[in-house]
Amino acid sequence: MEAVAVAAPGIPAGAGGYAHLRRLVQERTGFDMESYKERFIERRVAIRVRATRHERFSDYLAYLSREKGEMDRLLRCLTIHVSSFLRNPSTFEAIRREVFPQIFAPGASRHPRFWSVGCSRGEEPYSLAMLVHEYLGKERRGWDVQIRAIDIDDRVLAEAKAGEYGWNQVADLEPARRERFFTHGERWRLVPEIRRMVRFCRGDILMDLPDGEHDLILCRNLLIYLDRPGQEAVLERFARCLRPGGYLVLGRTEVFVGAGRDVFEVVDPRERIYRRNRGSGPALVSRAHTPCAASRGRV
Repeated sequence: MEAVAVAAPGIPAGAGGYAHLRRLVQERTGFDMESYKERFIERRVAIRVRATRHERFSDYLAYLSREKGEMDRLLRCLTIHVSSFLRNPSTFEAIRREVFPQIFAPGASRHPRFWSVGCSRGEEPYSLAMLVHEYLGKERRGWDVQIRAIDIDDRVLAEAKAGEYGWNQVADLEPARRERFFTHGERWRLVPEIRRMVRFCRGDILMDLPDGEHDLILCRNLLIYLDRPGQEAVLERFARCLRPGGYLVLGRTEVFVGAGRDVFEVVDPRERIYRRNRGSGPALVSRAHTPCAASRGRV
């Protein structure tokens, strides 16, 4: 592995430092770095090496081994949490225009299932809940929508479950949406009917799979941090988790690799919206997993 080009030496090549780091992080947190790009890991670790003022990577490893708080800080650094409500509005508009008419069509299942992967502080799954609420309007009581959201970081999951945000996190929302979906004092708190629609749990897409099939999966800006085998593994897992005809939304800079290209058809190339081919049944090999309980949130 290449050395990190920073003031601190970073992770030395061929010295077993990366293997030690990976083993330590996985034992302490359950987070497996194997499928992540080496340069990404190097850059993120270098941030913590500098922040803790260590001159040698071996000294940082010793510090990491004895300081529990530093492991939490490193995990937060490795699992980047950048999100906002209705981030990339045109993507959500495309979901409303091209995906929802199929999922909520007459005769469709009244129990659609959505999955938000890498949900961070909850902005994305809650945005999806708002969109569903608006789209169904007066008909929403006849639907039983399940929105499941996972992230690897317990700290951000706790914030997501609370459903409370600062002004800077809601400032870009249209005023009508802020007033409709939040109550506010010092903090902006999502109304109960939106919070109830989303169930959060800890999970790693490289290790955990939910039960059943989903109608829509949102996983934006995660694949870019994975190496090619990791990307292929995730896309195959998504194919397994989607019902035939189900939809997958990726980040704008992400593209299909491997066998996934044969399983999905393009719905909107600009917004990276894909649909699993009906009747497709790829031979996918799943790893052992511990699914989290589904959530049923009546809208």
